[in-house]
Amino acid sequence: MVNIIVLVVAVLMGLAGSVNAAGFRLSEQDARANGMGNAAVAVSDNPSAVWYNPAAITGLEGTNLSLGSVMVLPQMEHTNTDGSKDRIEQTVHLPPHFFATRKLNEKFSIGLGVLAPFGLSTEWDKNTALTRRVATDSEIQAIYSNLNGAYKVNENLSVAAGASFVRLDATMNKMVTATSEQTLEGDGTGTGYNVAATYKWNKYKFGASYHSKVKIDVDGKINLVVGAPTVDAANQNATTKITLPDTFQIGVAHQCTDSWLFTAEADYTNWATYRRLVIDYTTTLGVAKQSIDNKNWSSVWAFRLGGEHKVNENWKLRLGAFYDVNPVKEDYFETRVPDSDRVAVSFGAGYAKGNITVDASYLYLRFMKRTIDNSIQDDATVAPTAINGKYSSVARLPAITVGYKF
Repeated sequence: MVNIIVLVVAVLMGLAGSVNAAGFRLSEQDARANGMGNAAVAVSDNPSAVWYNPAAITGLEGTNLSLGSVMVLPQMEHTNTDGSKDRIEQTVHLPPHFFATRKLNEKFSIGLGVLAPFGLSTEWDKNTALTRRVATDSEIQAIYSNLNGAYKVNENLSVAAGASFVRLDATMNKMVTATSEQTLEGDGTGTGYNVAATYKWNKYKFGASYHSKVKIDVDGKINLVVGAPTVDAANQNATTKITLPDTFQIGVAHQCTDSWLFTAEADYTNWATYRRLVIDYTTTLGVAKQSIDNKNWSSVWAFRLGGEHKVNENWKLRLGAFYDVNPVKEDYFETRVPDSDRVAVSFGAGYAKGNITVDASYLYLRFMKRTIDNSIQDDATVAPTAINGKYSSVARLPAITVGYKF
C-alpha cells in the first residue's frame, strides 16, 4: 500500500491544477459525491468519508480502498470593452484522489486520504490577451496527505480527528513589457488539523466536519528583466506566505424509504484568510524589494442538495445541485481567478458487485456572467482598464472512482 500512496502523491503533484470551486477550492473529491452535488457530509459511507466526514468511517467494515479522479474541463472567456474576446487555454485537468480505511475493532477506525482540495490553473495568451500585463500563467497545486482516527461513542454517535501534511506549488507569471515576462515559481509545506462528527436518529443522519486553515511559507525564484539594473531580478530568490482557508460543512440526510435518500448541506469557506499577497525578493544587484498585491477576499457559503435512488442490490442512481457564492469583491477582481457566483447540476450512477464498486458521475458548472468596470488589479500605468469587460465561464466535471473492500 505504501508504494500505491507514493505513486498517487507523485501523480497528484503533476495534475492537480484546476479552476473550479469558489476561489480555488476543489470540493469535488469523489465520483459518488460529485453525482450528488457534493452534499456528502451527512451521507459519507465509502472511503471518501476520510475527507468529507471521517467520523463516518466507523461504519465501514474491514479494509476499504478507493481511487479515481474528478476531471475538470474548464472554458473561460473575456469580452473586452472593444468587443474583442480572449479565452484561456483549454486544458483537461485529471487530479486523482486516493482513500483507504481500516476498522481496527468495534470502536476504532483509521483512514488515510491523498487528494488535491485546492487548485488553480489559468493561462491567458502572453502575446494577444489584453490582460496579459495582469496575468499570463497561474497555477497553484495543494496536495493534502490526511490521516484520521475515528471513535464510535455509541450506536448513534461517532467522532473523529485528524491531521494533514500539505505540499503546495505555485506559479504566477505576467508580462511586464511588450516582450518581457515576469515569472515567479515556488513551493512550500504546511500542516493542519480536522475534526468531525456524525449522529444517527431514526431515519435521519446528521454530519459536521471542520478543516483548519494551513499557513505555508513559499520559497522560490523570480525572473524580472526589464533592462533596469535596480529592478531586474534574474533567477533571484523570492518568498511569500499563502494561507489556505479553513472550511466547515454541516448537513442532514433523510432515508425516506428503503430506496430513496435525500440530503442537504451548507458549506462554509473562510476566504478572509486571503487578504493580500506579499512577495519579498532581491534584485540581481542584491537590493531587497517587495511586491504587495491586496486581495481582500470574503468568506462565503455554498448550499448543496443531493439525492440517491437504490434501483436494486447492484445499481444506484444519483442527482445533485448546488449554489456557490464567490469570494472575490469587484474592486479586487483579477484574471488569475476570474471568479463569480456559480450554479451546478449533476447526475451519476454506482454499481456494486462483490467486493468491487464503480461510481461514475458528471457535473455541469456554470459561472454567472460578471461585468467589471474598475478593478484595482489593473496595471495602472500601461493598461488601466484592461480587466474591464464581461466574463463568462463553464466547467464540465466527469468523474470515476473505483473501490475495493477486503
